[in-house]
Amino acid sequence: MPIVSTLMPFCKTPSPQYAQPIEFDKLVTVQAQFEDILDSAVQGSLLPVDMKRSEAAVRDLKHVVKYSNLPSRESLLFEFQNFIELARTTSDDLTKFNSRIGRAIDRIINVNRHTLQVIDGFKENDASRGAISRFFFGSVGLTDQNLLNQYLKHTSQVEDQILNLITEAEALKRLLDVLDDHLDAIQDIVTRDGVNLQTSKDKLLSELWGKLGGHRNEVSKKDEQLRLLNSVNIYRKQAWAHVTTTIVKLQAIEAGLVDLRERVAGPEILGLEMVPLEQHISMIQMGVERLESTRNSAREMEVSKLRNLAAEGRILGNDRLVGGR
Repeated sequence: MPIVSTLMPFCKTPSPQYAQPIEFDKLVTVQAQFEDILDSAVQGSLLPVDMKRSEAAVRDLKHVVKYSNLPSRESLLFEFQNFIELARTTSDDLTKFNSRIGRAIDRIINVNRHTLQVIDGFKENDASRGAISRFFFGSVGLTDQNLLNQYLKHTSQVEDQILNLITEAEALKRLLDVLDDHLDAIQDIVTRDGVNLQTSKDKLLSELWGKLGGHRNEVSKKDEQLRLLNSVNIYRKQAWAHVTTTIVKLQAIEAGLVDLRERVAGPEILGLEMVPLEQHISMIQMGVERLESTRNSAREMEVSKLRNLAAEGRILGNDRLVGGR
């Protein structure tokens, strides 16, 4: 009715700015990939504690080097001191990183809850309008635009959490790489001084400890010292693998979010129907429940690991527990 439309422009139903349906179901699926990241963080939650224990063993080795007759003793002490300080920083940062993964999921859950409240508000507003009001003022079009705005806001807030984690993980990965550089430097100095080491870098420190007379300690202490020194580079490599894998998974989630945003801005695909608000609410609610279940299970598993650790007497002194709790 062009005449009516001219005289009564408010009768027009505004066209949505974007032609694609809003895909909260796919957004929930992308978010669910965080479950695997959280599981990996829990599995590696005790790694910082093990790294601290191996750091203590390196301190003992540094003491042995200090009273050795190695020509490059001072250079070795310098490398060991740098390694020890960096190892401490790295283990602390790894603890914080694992904890922040959990906090990021908590924030994502809160973003989902807020979106539920917003969409529920759209539903109530539509229900409160009469049929004539909806016809004249185009509430369907307005709801679509508001829903789109919330969808874009939601994906942006989730992406912010991911980008923060990626930045932190990349910094942590660089620290782990520098630790490896220090081990290379120690190996080069020892070789230059004529110490004949036959094993791989994983056993560099334990063999050096034996060559310099550290094996004179009592048998039980000797075995424990060897085990810890053998584990130094193994723990570093495990941490590196954990952080690197997490970065890849986070980047995959980020790419999924970018794709979803681009899809709503893409050309219209014929045959696709707009999803009712009730269905959006149901899908997001299921996603929240799934994330909450995963988060609660992770907390329980972490507490169990820490209790077992304490029972075994493996926590040294007043070292912080995982997650700073």
